[in-house]
Amino acid sequence: MTPNLRPTRRGYAILAVGTGALAAGAAFGPRTLDAVVLPIAVALVAAVVQVWRTPKPSIERRLPPADEVGTTGVVELVLDAPDPYPATVRDRLPTGVRNEARDADGETATVGDETTTAGGREAVIEATVGGDAVAYGVTPKRRGEHEIGPASVVATDVLGLVERTHEVETRDGLVAFPRVRSLSGAVRADLRAVSRSRSAAGRDEFDGLREYVRGDALRDVHWKSSAKRDDLVVREFTADADPEHVTVAAGTVTDRARGDDERTENGGERTENDGAADAMAEAAASVCLALVRDGAGVTLVTPSGTVEATAGRHRELLDHLAVVEGGAVPAGPADVEIVAGTDSTAVRFDGRRHDFETLVDGGDAAGERASGSAESDEGVTESAEPEERATGSAVGQETTSTFGGRGRADERGSREVYR
Repeated sequence: MTPNLRPTRRGYAILAVGTGALAAGAAFGPRTLDAVVLPIAVALVAAVVQVWRTPKPSIERRLPPADEVGTTGVVELVLDAPDPYPATVRDRLPTGVRNEARDADGETATVGDETTTAGGREAVIEATVGGDAVAYGVTPKRRGEHEIGPASVVATDVLGLVERTHEVETRDGLVAFPRVRSLSGAVRADLRAVSRSRSAAGRDEFDGLREYVRGDALRDVHWKSSAKRDDLVVREFTADADPEHVTVAAGTVTDRARGDDERTENGGERTENDGAADAMAEAAASVCLALVRDGAGVTLVTPSGTVEATAGRHRELLDHLAVVEGGAVPAGPADVEIVAGTDSTAVRFDGRRHDFETLVDGGDAAGERASGSAESDEGVTESAEPEERATGSAVGQETTSTFGGRGRADERGSREVYR
């Protein structure tokens, strides 16, 4: 027998019976040999011939579209061969991907079986090679590009005595984006203010003159130049050519002295820097998509490189964050800075530092204020008490802090959930 052709458990049992019958026949006469051993021998020979003739199949693997961590998708397998035959397919799953799906009630419901071998987890599905496609559910537990495959196709004879394993080296990549969390309406308003203030500052930079076009603001008309011509001319500023744009820099900081590793429930070693990189990717994805969906362009700078994103074109940003690695925040000017550590993630913008969890829709903004408000980039803690002692007018209340008015903003219906 070749290495990929072997008896099943049932086959080993039949061989044991046949061996016992052969010994009994030698002791008590050939009738026992004829009655038991010959049928067993015929069955085993027929089983070997049947599985030996099964052709090696080809596999087309149809993966679910890239989505956030924790989102369940369905992998379809199409097995093709010149002659159809029943088989058991074992598809190798990488660390961080589980074979599970969710039913209508949100409960975990496995589609296909999952086994753990020396080589890792496998999704096990019964199929007919050359027949209809089969499927199983997968749920990525970690961000990144996960390689699914290779697959083993195990063909068994009709009596279940002998099996032959075909190794199919087809591999495909499943991409899992970091989780994108919804920021509160008040936080998004503050982020928009960052982009608008930058755009407004750009109007101080005069770029040139051009002819007036219907719809141009009258405040941009250059009257002296227009008086010398038959037509109106308007001033152009750099902000008119460069719409609202925000630069976001992101990085990590870990306690290298500790060097602790942890083994997750999904298998594999996880270091502190891995966890910080995941936290950085989640915060960066949440902040950048909030800006993009509100109409601002984004330049994201991370230890792994730079990527641009605009409204309707943010797939490249998510692809980048799916595989970004940890490291120091890149040097250079940035409107928003994200620094992820082992215990928390800080987001700095508009000269203030905020814990990322307090920016998320439903986050503990009150806890942030009680812990000493937000820190400035110079390390000075700004207290809200002077503003609270100021006049109680509506204007004074509005200027204390946008985060302090989060409850009012939410009541005005500014909450928005993004996926």
